[in-house]
Amino acid sequence: MKGVLFVVLSLLGILPCVLSQAACNGTLNEKGIYSTPPTLLNTTKNGQVYTTGNVGEEVLVVHVYGTPYEMGYAHGVLVKDQVAAVMNSFMLYVESFIEPYVKFLPDFMQKIIEEFGVDAALDMEILLTEEFTPKYFFDELRGIADGSGVDYKTILRMHMFPELIKASCTMIGAWGTASFNGGLFQVRALDWGTNNPLRLNPQVLVYHPQDGHPFAILGWSGFIGALTGYSTNVGVCEKVWIHYNGTSSRIGIPWHFLLRDILQFDQNITMSLSRIYDAKRTCSIFVGLGDHTGIFNAVEYSHEVIRVFTDSTPFPGYAPMPPQHPLLKDAVYIDKHTQPSGDPCLGDMMEQYYGDYNVTNLIDIIAMLQTGDLHAAVYDYAANAMYVSVATQNVPFPQPPDTCVAPAYARQFIKLDMNTMFKQQPLHKN
Repeated sequence: MKGVLFVVLSLLGILPCVLSQAACNGTLNEKGIYSTPPTLLNTTKNGQVYTTGNVGEEVLVVHVYGTPYEMGYAHGVLVKDQVAAVMNSFMLYVESFIEPYVKFLPDFMQKIIEEFGVDAALDMEILLTEEFTPKYFFDELRGIADGSGVDYKTILRMHMFPELIKASCTMIGAWGTASFNGGLFQVRALDWGTNNPLRLNPQVLVYHPQDGHPFAILGWSGFIGALTGYSTNVGVCEKVWIHYNGTSSRIGIPWHFLLRDILQFDQNITMSLSRIYDAKRTCSIFVGLGDHTGIFNAVEYSHEVIRVFTDSTPFPGYAPMPPQHPLLKDAVYIDKHTQPSGDPCLGDMMEQYYGDYNVTNLIDIIAMLQTGDLHAAVYDYAANAMYVSVATQNVPFPQPPDTCVAPAYARQFIKLDMNTMFKQQPLHKN
């Protein structure tokens, strides 16, 4: 009876908290790939929403068209309940979990939070970044507010949160002699915790803008910044650079908006790097950039310094090269730990699968490393496909005692055919 109960709970994503979190103590992901096309749920002017994935692993796929305001308005109308849930629950959650991260913020931000609270700090971020943020982002956010009925200021504050707190994540780029077919594969694994209300409303937002080219971001209903994204030309990912010791600034363009501009407007990594160099930058992060020429770069991105790492550059610039991070031709990778990482798991797995990287074994690497708890994605550039996985949603937040949410890396990945996605036409009859 206990065995049957464990199987049932496993299928529902409600597991006892017994999974080891030690490095490379994970297990292979044997869930297979969900490849059924998305199912249409609803349409509106300038947009439509679909669902994809098995029960408890569903992801909404929202297509939006037109001007920034029109795209935002359609987004808000199509998923108004989800937008309200994300904004209300996440802003309450922030107050409870931010304390351990405050020490990494500038002194003046720490003081604002201590004296006036998190909302005041987010309002300060808005003031400091507004001049450098293109107007079309504000237009789109205003559209979401008008379409969903959610307070604009709340939505805007939520979009400043990545400027305060970054996540511990993993990125991989492998191509040429490293991959099974010579094509580029890119991994983005987001580790932001599963006891987090964001996991309840995952969403792929597919843009068909009037300016630029189609692109998609994996995130949450109502959120338009790019933490995880893929376009017809470029793919992006990021992770926190916690040991950056140079100068910093809160004045500039929010990094998640800059990464979205890369997706929407850039043709290749060269253009993306130029955009990064020219930007008024704020926070210190690692950025992963891949493009359809089949190469991948990792970038140390900060207010003061930009450093680009390729497969021939010892990462992250330490000499001698850490033995846990072997240099591999046509492969660039950074694990979820602080850098330089002393954890051997990812390096060992990269060597084990070298020359045969494909979607399946990259998903296995993610699972073995136990990275990508909130969401994970693999971009297959040659096939123009995106594979996404999300933490289970059928465990409420806050989660009940003595249960764990099944993380994204242990769940089934969903295949999205981006050829079809990017060519999808609006369905609503005006």
